[in-house]
Amino acid sequence: WRLACVGLRVARCRGAARMASDRQKLVAVVAGTAAVAVGIGLLLRRWRRPAVPEGGAAREADACLSGVAASEPEAATEGGELGLHEQAKKAKDLGNKRFQGRQYAKAVEEYSRAISLAPDASHKDVAVFYGNRAQAHAMLEMHSKAEADCDAAIAIDPRYVKAFCRRAVAREKQGNLEGAFADFTAATLLSGMANEVANEGGERVLKGVALARAEARLAQPMHTLPSSSFISTFIDSFLSHRQLLAQPAPRSVAQLGKALDDATGLQRTRLLCERARCFMRACQYELALTDWLATCAMLPVPDGTQWLDGISVPPAAAAELLAAWKAEAEAGGDPAAVSPAMALSMTGMFLHLRGNYAQAMSCYNYALSLQPSAVDVLLKRASLWYERDEQAQALVDFEAAVAVDPNNADIYCHRGQLHILQGELASALLDLRNAVALDRGSVLSRIQLGMTLHRSGQATEARKVFAEAEKAFPKSADVLNYHGELLVEAQDFAAAKQKFSAALKVSGGKYALAHVNMGVLLLHQSQDLDGGLLHCEKAIAVDPLCETAHVHQAHLKLQQLDFAGAVAAYDAAVALLRMKQELIDCYSMREATAAQLQLLTAQPEIYGPLMAEHRKRAAAAMAGMG
Repeated sequence: WRLACVGLRVARCRGAARMASDRQKLVAVVAGTAAVAVGIGLLLRRWRRPAVPEGGAAREADACLSGVAASEPEAATEGGELGLHEQAKKAKDLGNKRFQGRQYAKAVEEYSRAISLAPDASHKDVAVFYGNRAQAHAMLEMHSKAEADCDAAIAIDPRYVKAFCRRAVAREKQGNLEGAFADFTAATLLSGMANEVANEGGERVLKGVALARAEARLAQPMHTLPSSSFISTFIDSFLSHRQLLAQPAPRSVAQLGKALDDATGLQRTRLLCERARCFMRACQYELALTDWLATCAMLPVPDGTQWLDGISVPPAAAAELLAAWKAEAEAGGDPAAVSPAMALSMTGMFLHLRGNYAQAMSCYNYALSLQPSAVDVLLKRASLWYERDEQAQALVDFEAAVAVDPNNADIYCHRGQLHILQGELASALLDLRNAVALDRGSVLSRIQLGMTLHRSGQATEARKVFAEAEKAFPKSADVLNYHGELLVEAQDFAAAKQKFSAALKVSGGKYALAHVNMGVLLLHQSQDLDGGLLHCEKAIAVDPLCETAHVHQAHLKLQQLDFAGAVAAYDAAVALLRMKQELIDCYSMREATAAQLQLLTAQPEIYGPLMAEHRKRAAAAMAGMG
């Protein structure tokens, strides 16, 4: 997992915001309890086997489909003639020979004869007949028939591991990844995680399921902003934004609302921008976005096309308004004045934070067409390029920003985060040192510098950076919380607890991440699962949009064997997550949990004892890791 994310996501120091070794242990334990396809189940398997070589997926399928079950020696009847059941077994043996000779169509015929001859359709041998015919159908690429045969086999013997594996392969071949994963999960549990086809197939298919779910989720437009604490930290990472919001507010929101009733043209844009800043100072970001969008609605539509939802026709005299607005902003004289490019930058930023990437890019491009030297827009667009996996374009924007203003601290803060994400710690340190030197008021730069120093093995200097940050920002819950996380990684748990407590104190108990960290620390130190869960619940109570709290709540509910509660918590988390890899990770846990919940609900007499055994294994593994 990452130390941090570039741009918008790094503002929250996501990688630095996790307590590395302890949270990995926590996830490993809860995964071993219920999500056996990931977490400790995966670790246990990997400790005793080498990694799957290239082409392993195809070999898994071959292993699942090759080798048919042999029969026991036939018992003759008194008259020397075979009974019907023995005749059925003999037909199966002949089918096996046909299969081994690659005569798959003839093998199907023999297995069908075995099924028809069997006097007791519920005998477990008949399940084998169906299972073997499923293999032959699969070799003939008749995957729907293979699946139907496995259905029949499992109906007879619900503990038939090979039938579950074969049906999983058949479903995977037909594109039913969720069904395939459910079957691989059943086979994994039934085999005590000893069936490599099930283990590796489940791992492979889960990746596909999680990826598909994540991509489908990202394709849906977001309509809510993330946590206000995340937004505040990100806004604070731009010196120009801090300076803009530091300007005194001459009028209240109520006064501005009354003035807006009759305002038009340029006066209306001034009032909307002023009220948007008031909302931002009060951390009322949804209302701020509404006003920033209203200012954009007064601008000419670029290239005559629709560029924001619901804004397709420019208002009358929009071009004249834009010209007057630009002229007023360029004239200077009012430090609180907002240019059209700044209004577009703010609008794009909030849309970006909300996950509306196409609209955000339109705003950034429009802003740069009006003011190519807008460094804050170049940096925001760079982060958006990176989130869209277009790293080269991101680097172009960073270089453009440096060319405009090589002494702009924000450039080095945000580019340093990019280096962190890429694992280029030496380059990150260089940029972050420049950022701190150029802007002593940047909380994020100091936090990232301290964490990067720690990850680079420079623990003494890292602690010094955080000590200086605490002196400079004594009421910053961010600094205290991330200092605590550094101390956790250094195994100084008592000092870490003091920092988390201090973060809660300065925030009036409203800093959600400190609640989460206190819970994880409590679980690590005393195995107090209920206490850890209580802290997650407190985090969600003070900040319902804190996805980290929902994810950890889900993990803890898993460890409590509250599968339904865990699935609900994962659903709450994925509704808030905006980064692809984070969604993939969360969906992996969610789908693994849901698959086992379905098995446990449908057949508790079979899967209840198996899951209890896996829980013991996970607890033993946790004890060994401690």
